[in-house]
Amino acid sequence: MLVCADAGADRYMKYERDGTAAERLPDAIIGDLDSLSKEARQYYTTKEVHIVEDPDQYSTDFTKALKWMRQEWDRQKGTNEELDIVVMGGLGGRVDQGFSQIHHLYMVLEQPDLLRGSIYLLSEQSLSFVLDHNENELHVNIDVFAENIGILPVLGPTRVSTSGLEWDVSTSNHIKSDRVTITVDGPRPLFTLELAKRLCVDDR
Repeated sequence: MLVCADAGADRYMKYERDGTAAERLPDAIIGDLDSLSKEARQYYTTKEVHIVEDPDQYSTDFTKALKWMRQEWDRQKGTNEELDIVVMGGLGGRVDQGFSQIHHLYMVLEQPDLLRGSIYLLSEQSLSFVLDHNENELHVNIDVFAENIGILPVLGPTRVSTSGLEWDVSTSNHIKSDRVTITVDGPRPLFTLELAKRLCVDDR
């Protein structure tokens, strides 16, 4: 599925028009729609894209999009099927919104009505996700990722041991193998990998 959260539809419309988006329409546009431009709303309405206006002010547009995707996936595939989600533009811009998206990475772990599966934040320069308890084995494609990674104990102190990195434990580290093992004993840390330079967005 391809879902735009509120003004994410404006950005996707721009990508469509300049030819950088895949040739497909969003499955839905979700949110309170206070940020969606009139132009984008009219553009996608004429293309019969499903637009869902949810005025609830006690949840973010990101939360609303996750709930809709979970419900639609259950309807299509059944409640036992997991759903993995990649969030484009996952970090960057306003700091409060960035922390909110990291919060969602942890929130979905406790709320299966939001997600049963994995969620990844893909920003202009990195891919971020939450490590599992116990052993995590990562197979790293050096054509996709640069050497820089981060292990961030955002929930508090946790015990971490690693192999395949330059240093055994460090919040900032370097990949030295195409196979990295990270063992977690305690609160699950955030893990982030830098994208290869050719995949990073040049903001200049």
